Amino acid sequence: MAIEKIATEDDTNVPHVLKIWIALYRSSPKVYLPGTDIDFGFSLRCAIPLSVSRIIFRHALYYFGWDQSTDTIFASACLTSICHSSLLLPGLLAMLLSQKYVPSAKLQDSPQWYQEAMHALLGFCTGYMIYDSFMGYVVEAWQPGVGPVLSGDDWMFLGHHILTTLYMTSSRWVKAGHISAMALMYNGEFSAPIMNVHFVLEKAMEQDCYKGATWLPTLFTYNEQVFSLLYIICRVFVSPFVIGHVTYDLLIRGRKNVPLWLSICWMPMCWGVQFGSIPWIYTCIDTLKNGPLMNGGVGAHGEL
Repeated sequence: MAIEKIATEDDTNVPHVLKIWIALYRSSPKVYLPGTDIDFGFSLRCAIPLSVSRIIFRHALYYFGWDQSTDTIFASACLTSICHSSLLLPGLLAMLLSQKYVPSAKLQDSPQWYQEAMHALLGFCTGYMIYDSFMGYVVEAWQPGVGPVLSGDDWMFLGHHILTTLYMTSSRWVKAGHISAMALMYNGEFSAPIMNVHFVLEKAMEQDCYKGATWLPTLFTYNEQVFSLLYIICRVFVSPFVIGHVTYDLLIRGRKNVPLWLSICWMPMCWGVQFGSIPWIYTCIDTLKNGPLMNGGVGAHGEL
């Protein structure tokens, strides 16, 4: 089944950053979830280059002297995550600015190009969840004769991927609430690029090939400071208001657009990430307190 066509605006009004997403979505063969008009083929198509990127990054790190350890595998995953967030964020911002901000809004009220761009962006993010679940928790966690062996943290991240996919897919299914999904995604992904840079630098300092790189600890320290500040801004000063407004709109104003039972199901997904970030918030606060931004020096990790 094709997406319902709405004759409202032509493609000349499309933000430039979204044109590539729309073109990719239109050119992708459609594979619909049974009994729905939700295209899942685009997500599968996106999962393939993300998987290839992860493998390329891993072998590139090997080439530059990284050892063949779980740290290198983790760093390659972080580099792929940087690519995902960097591609996703401009598109989400363009989407959130191009229409009236109503988290529970109906999709049919938007122009056709907007609908296709929404499917592309949410499909791309779904593709990332599929790729990361398969590569991180099946392929790289596989032990011969045993199968995938997952830690407690692995199960937590896998659960996050499943719930995020359900949120995005269900909003596409009811054709409403997609703006709430994009707003939460944008807020959650905003600090992801610099956070993953932090992880890569942290693992790089443990590699023998960088033992003589005196600049690396200093770079790590200042990146850690910037990341901590940005994370606190996003999770303490922005996120509660974004999630609070999404909650109010879905549960109070948006009942005609999004079924109440579905909005209630979305609430643990909305607030779970916020409460789950509390330990990281305390870590970032301590990092700022003990770092050069507060103390006028480089701190324990490096010297100027």
